[in-house]
Amino acid sequence: MKRIKLPTGIFEYDPAKPLGRRGGFGQVFAGRDAAGDDVAVKKLHVSAADAAHRELRVADELRGRSFEHVIPFIDAGEDADTGDYFVVMPRAEGSLQNTVEKSGMLAAADAAAVLLQIVRGLIEVGELVHRDLKPDNVLLHEGKWKIADFGIARFIQEATASNTLKDCLSPYYAAPEQWRSERATHATDIYALGCVGFCLLTGKPPFCSNPAHEHQNAPLPPFDCADSRLRSLISMMLRKIPKTRPVLSRVRDLLEAIVLKPQAATDAGSLAELASAAAQVANKEQQMQAQQQAQAAVREARRNLAKGGFDILSENAERLWGKIHSHAPNAQRIKAGQSGLFQCSLGNGWLVIHQPRQIEPGSFPLSGWDVAAYSQILARQTKPEYDWSASLWFMKPRGAAEYHWHEASYWSLNSRRFEPCALGPGKEADLVASKTICGISFAFGPCVVDDEQEDQFHERWTWLLSKAAVGELRPPSRMPFGWPPSLL
Repeated sequence: MKRIKLPTGIFEYDPAKPLGRRGGFGQVFAGRDAAGDDVAVKKLHVSAADAAHRELRVADELRGRSFEHVIPFIDAGEDADTGDYFVVMPRAEGSLQNTVEKSGMLAAADAAAVLLQIVRGLIEVGELVHRDLKPDNVLLHEGKWKIADFGIARFIQEATASNTLKDCLSPYYAAPEQWRSERATHATDIYALGCVGFCLLTGKPPFCSNPAHEHQNAPLPPFDCADSRLRSLISMMLRKIPKTRPVLSRVRDLLEAIVLKPQAATDAGSLAELASAAAQVANKEQQMQAQQQAQAAVREARRNLAKGGFDILSENAERLWGKIHSHAPNAQRIKAGQSGLFQCSLGNGWLVIHQPRQIEPGSFPLSGWDVAAYSQILARQTKPEYDWSASLWFMKPRGAAEYHWHEASYWSLNSRRFEPCALGPGKEADLVASKTICGISFAFGPCVVDDEQEDQFHERWTWLLSKAAVGELRPPSRMPFGWPPSLL
């Protein structure tokens, strides 16, 4: 046994006798108080100092208060001898996790009774958000189910950084907003309670294969429940959007009604049919939210992909300018307008890279190009007037594994004045890339212009700028052309 000296007393605990599994911030062990009575001693992880202090603040707030469905704190603080942090609580008879593992699925009425005691505990400590509600943290004490371990609880009014404690969530019970490192609210606990309810009825949490993805995007798996009102409530609690979940008082009222008058599987009549219809509607609503969230996740991923492309092109342009300025100190960097990413001038020549923009998926159905962003690069000669331009596609060609910026310029038999030229996103660019015979063809490329191909890209366009600067830029003598091209 190890002795610890806490602010209000001396306790002992046995490191060889853990009570339950190791948690996100600590491990609970069998212990005794000074009178020899059994207690549970939680040793907090030293590496989670911030969380440790948080739990101690919560312990100080709750110590001495009387609760019906929350495990009280006996003592909490820093051990005077070791500097380790501890929380001392009454010893419970077992956890809800133990009950599920031993008994498996619960009947609807029994599950509702357990959930009602949990939600009453959450209401008792209304100023706190638990943030880690799960069967391991629901304990049987004095014949009642009580909530324990407010180790990552947070006062509602307390502002914290978005990444605080984000890596310590319990994957099977974490709400969608927790995976996005968003601020937790009572709606977060409602979602976890829905997961607990699903587990009580089925023997396992709803999302186990890939929790990070499934909690945010997957519809709730179908599950059996003899009481359609409880099935409907669990579906509502597991809605993906926090603001659409029922509040704690509403959950309590519905569970009280279910416990007061259980609905048997044999119940008949219009009210039973109505309850069943409500459960079906709630399930469809949950599925619709899951589909909407999945679509939103795809859109967000696309935006992030395009933004990554924007950053790559911007950094590429800065390195291009560095080379131009070091070899032509009299070149001038021009402040780009709203549509420009980069502009510079030298003599009669200009070099311009347009501001990139995002392209929606499926915009190149014929070629199979997956284009996420588009830009243009242009070498302009003012005397004599001539433009040489190319499209820049941030894309993954059919069969490729990665996205890269590609340069491609185009030409047509019908017009040779300003060619090679750029094409914008649309049917013509898709037709050319698909190898379909049409009036436009590739004049050059497509070829990668970032990563290890960046130097060749810079070489091409600094050469074109040098020609334009002294008025020697002309169309290529042949199409398509290689590099360096011969000019007319």
